[in-house]
Amino acid sequence: MKTKFFIALFIFTAIIFFVFMGILIKKKNAAEEVKYTPSQLSAPIEIPATGIVRYSELKDHKKPVVILFYVDWCTYCRRFMPIFGIVSEKLNKEFTFAVVNCDYSESLKLLKKYNINHFPTVYITDKDLDFSYEMSMAGLYDANAFESELKKHLKLRSKLK
Repeated sequence: MKTKFFIALFIFTAIIFFVFMGILIKKKNAAEEVKYTPSQLSAPIEIPATGIVRYSELKDHKKPVVILFYVDWCTYCRRFMPIFGIVSEKLNKEFTFAVVNCDYSESLKLLKKYNINHFPTVYITDKDLDFSYEMSMAGLYDANAFESELKKHLKLRSKLK
């Protein structure tokens, strides 16, 4: 009789423990998830002050240009902008970094030129090699992956020159 009682007590305690741990894990994951209020989504995305220029202000450039097409209401764009800033600090000697806010009608011509249909979109244009291409979305999720993708372009550029 005592054995059955202790087994039942052990099973009950184990169930309570696992339920409690599941709740803690769920709360931890929810806390890590970035949530934006409607007012935050309507606020303009802050461009990092790291030498990033607006595409419309872009002057003659000899370096390849990394263009970020974004919209203020896009949560992925909001998450990517700090990554764009970090990498632009590291690689500003090799690339010119520019942004295009696609919320404005002035951007329509560029959207059509580069066939932009999702955000964020990053294009690399290289005047010396006379080509441009869209970066893979896989390279946009962390600073190391983004930097690695840009360095691949530099290797390709050096081989083609």
